[in-house]
Amino acid sequence: MTGAESHDGWDVFISYAREDYQKARDLADSLHKCITSRGVPPRIFIDVDREGVPPGVDWEQYLEAALPRSRYFVALYSLRYFSKNVCQFELQRAVDLNKAGKVGLIPVLMEEAAKDKIWFTASKYNWVAVTHPDWFETLRDALDLRPARNRRQLRFEGQVPGAVVNHTLPTLRVSVTGADGTTVRESGEPITLTTVPPDSGLNGTLVNPTAHGTATFADLSFRRAVDSVRLLAQAPGCEPVETAPIQVSPPAPQPSGPDRVHPRLPASGRQAFFPDARRVVVLNGEHLSVHALDEPGRVQGTARLAGRPRLWARGDARLAVADWTGRVVVVAADGSTRTAELARAPGLAVPGALVFDGDTPLVGMWSGAVWSLAGAEPEMVLDHRAGVQLLGIDDEGRLLVGGLDGVLTVYDGGRVEAEHPLERLLLGLHHRSGYTLIAGEHHIYRLGNGSERPLIVDSPVRQVADALVGPGLSIVLNDEGLGVCFDAELAVHLGFRTVPGARVVCASRDGALVVFEYPDGSHVLMQDGRIEVTSAHPLAIAPDGRLAATSDGRGTLILPVDKLRTGAEEQP
Repeated sequence: MTGAESHDGWDVFISYAREDYQKARDLADSLHKCITSRGVPPRIFIDVDREGVPPGVDWEQYLEAALPRSRYFVALYSLRYFSKNVCQFELQRAVDLNKAGKVGLIPVLMEEAAKDKIWFTASKYNWVAVTHPDWFETLRDALDLRPARNRRQLRFEGQVPGAVVNHTLPTLRVSVTGADGTTVRESGEPITLTTVPPDSGLNGTLVNPTAHGTATFADLSFRRAVDSVRLLAQAPGCEPVETAPIQVSPPAPQPSGPDRVHPRLPASGRQAFFPDARRVVVLNGEHLSVHALDEPGRVQGTARLAGRPRLWARGDARLAVADWTGRVVVVAADGSTRTAELARAPGLAVPGALVFDGDTPLVGMWSGAVWSLAGAEPEMVLDHRAGVQLLGIDDEGRLLVGGLDGVLTVYDGGRVEAEHPLERLLLGLHHRSGYTLIAGEHHIYRLGNGSERPLIVDSPVRQVADALVGPGLSIVLNDEGLGVCFDAELAVHLGFRTVPGARVVCASRDGALVVFEYPDGSHVLMQDGRIEVTSAHPLAIAPDGRLAATSDGRGTLILPVDKLRTGAEEQP
């Protein structure tokens, strides 16, 4: 059996029937209050929580790997235990490993009637009966554990400041300390954060392992205002600790009323800056209006969508928006607008991709039609039978089409030049001089000009639900609100966390500033991985990252990003 000093897996593997979970959990909690020969709390495998099987893995394969890495196997014998296939699997595996001298097997008799169910092959192992008054001490000693004379303490490093709804808290650190107050650097306990009172709206990574005795929490935020809340830190074998009361304030009122310094536009709704940041398009419901920042009181042009907006795109000097019905509105630099109706076919006549080739909009439909809006009337330039979910133009003017079948096809003059099977769900594409980046649900792809196949790396977050692939840092985000920013070499620059269901609205070219829309309709601005600004209404930033457009529900204020303040009252 693996010695305690060299052991790198679990000290105790608890095997139990699902109906006996609470008894297993109580036993694990009691064992966590003990220490090993190394003076640290034991690592305990119990498969339904943070120390057991990670989400999304094959449990049978994981158990097969975990059992040989455990010093002791504790089976909780009950009538239910011997009726479960998984328990029989674990027990038989433990018997085999015990015979090989790799794992100690110690049964605990939870119910007297279970004695009649014990297999012949496992009957030679003496059990510890819970009816014995000293059964826990007997089990503890058999597991090479001893009582902790002085339980370890947890300590918040530094003061926790007040908070603002949806704003990322400053990095928080929790350390494990010994009886003398010094950090126990060899500690490896996972530290869990909760709130008192519970359900106070804490978001972020709430369980982190310690490194050199300290766990770091860098993405915490509160999703609603609270007059007084405490953070509670807990870890196996340690005394919990609470912070002083924290007040979580709602976002401050947003600027409103006439402003003699910053332009105020008369329209309110979702905003989008032109490429030169001298004009702003505002979509209020189905009505689109165009505004020049040097004449904020005058509407330069208007148009109307036929349904909810689906796609936005910028060209060299134009901007376009496509709705779910197939209507596309293109706005020129002088504020004029033109509308194209592309719902020419039934069924899949939904825009799948919208890009610019210079200042010519190209629209790819789920039906497979690719339309050019260069002339007065839309012209179909390609029929991609697999349907379109991504479009791009490379350095040589070749059309890159990501089909609904997950294949990236390169067209040159309407002829297929290359095909690259990727994956079913493709979420973003951007071409820069020399290469193309594609974000899928599971992988990121980098295709160099002339390459026979793309470079493929696993996505840094699992099951990507939204992506913005751009000229600077690109962004991928999953439905749990976990995201990362990565560069053209597919190196991750930072990780972040927003609320579940958040979606990317826009970003600056360098990726340092990102606007997200939350499920409740509020918008937030993330700067370098931290949520800094909250608005109950739409929010946008210019491509160069210098200006912001922020709404108060009655109009839109344009101001420098460094003067932007938090949004309106908390949403219900």
